[in-house]
Amino acid sequence: MAEYYYFASTLPMLSMDREPPVTYEEFMRSASEHLSKKDYHDLSMAVFGENSGGASIPVVRDWQIFAGRLSSAINRIRASRLGFSGYENGETDREMEERARDIVENRNPLEGEKAVLSAYFDFLSSYESGSPFSSKSLMIYALKLQLIERLRAFDEKKGRAEFDRLYSSIEEDIFR
Repeated sequence: MAEYYYFASTLPMLSMDREPPVTYEEFMRSASEHLSKKDYHDLSMAVFGENSGGASIPVVRDWQIFAGRLSSAINRIRASRLGFSGYENGETDREMEERARDIVENRNPLEGEKAVLSAYFDFLSSYESGSPFSSKSLMIYALKLQLIERLRAFDEKKGRAEFDRLYSSIEEDIFR
């Protein structure tokens, strides 16, 4: 595994509660100049989303498994609360059930989504290797940047306006 001492040491720290010091696009542009073609290709496969193409890369695969476990636990709890059947079967994952319960119990959907992203960020932080200069660490950095950018894309006022618009549309359809 290649080590990228200079490039990795120039990267600023990331935090979920602060504006990212660099955009994902800027990071990838800089990475293309410093990484080998293979490592850059692998890095570009480390994309936020359960169905990203990087499942053959161990850190991405492990992150996808974690995200899938959390999503399944959330879905099981929501289905149970709504009285849907068929979700009771399947493996019970005590750690994920506790995290999912905390997320689902949050009445505010925005806060729930923030909690999911925070859980992803925490997982990635715990997965960081002992070598902060490795391509694996750069993949984790890329994933974290994407999570922070997703979090920063939420706009409560726009979300409320869209909700009100959709709700009004539904009311109109019902009362016609």
